[in-house]
Amino acid sequence: MLISGSMLTASAQVTDSTTTTVHKYYYYPSSNVYFDEATGNYWYKDNTGTTWTETQTLPTTVTLEKTSPRFSLKYNGTEPWKNNAADIKKYKVKKNGVVKMKTKKDADQ
Repeated sequence: MLISGSMLTASAQVTDSTTTTVHKYYYYPSSNVYFDEATGNYWYKDNTGTTWTETQTLPTTVTLEKTSPRFSLKYNGTEPWKNNAADIKKYKVKKNGVVKMKTKKDADQ
């Protein structure tokens, strides 16, 4: 019985560690799109601008400019868009299309 109890504990520990796995994403602020390099999936807002959609191929209405910067993000989970309001604020896109990254130093001024 002691052995089976130990096995159950080990099982629970493995399950717990997978729920806290940090994923690496790329965020494209000019298009407001997230990309998960590990899965090859993109996250973007649908046409109504209310729902996030996950796909391997972006629709023609969503474009990623090759000259636009992308930023590497680490997120605890599989829904990086949940921090979108903070990401939009941090990676501000100016009217001319240039992205200005707001740092902690900027926030303190």
